[in-house]
Amino acid sequence: MDRDIIEMIRQNHEQILEVLDDLEVHDRAASETYSVARGLLYSHMYGEEVTIYERMRSEMYERIEDSLAEHNSIGIGLNQLDRSEITGTEWVSAVQDLKRGVQFHVDSEERLLKAAESFLDASERFEMAERFQRAKRARSGYTLA
Repeated sequence: MDRDIIEMIRQNHEQILEVLDDLEVHDRAASETYSVARGLLYSHMYGEEVTIYERMRSEMYERIEDSLAEHNSIGIGLNQLDRSEITGTEWVSAVQDLKRGVQFHVDSEERLLKAAESFLDASERFEMAERFQRAKRARSGYTLA
């Protein structure tokens, strides 16, 4: 079945938010769940940056810059969790902050995806989906500097 970059990103957003929901409510598996969430977020952000952001930069420069800033904020949130103990109020607060930041990004990025639907034809969306998947696999441990 042909894949579409826009639908793939939307599906990834849903998956990431589900994992963050799990992280927020399941203390016993927090370490493993956090590792999954972290990997999903970093590989997803990198995939977006080298595919759809790169392609849409000239059409939607400010929106892309905003999205990159949101990615940076998410990276900062992940770094805060990296330094926090998995138990305690600091951890819970940091998870909630991260989840809010990701949800904000997903909501604001929806405008970008709607615009991309009108800019990108089906073949370009398919090709970008393939590159997105390759980028995610190649950078599954990606971290922002």
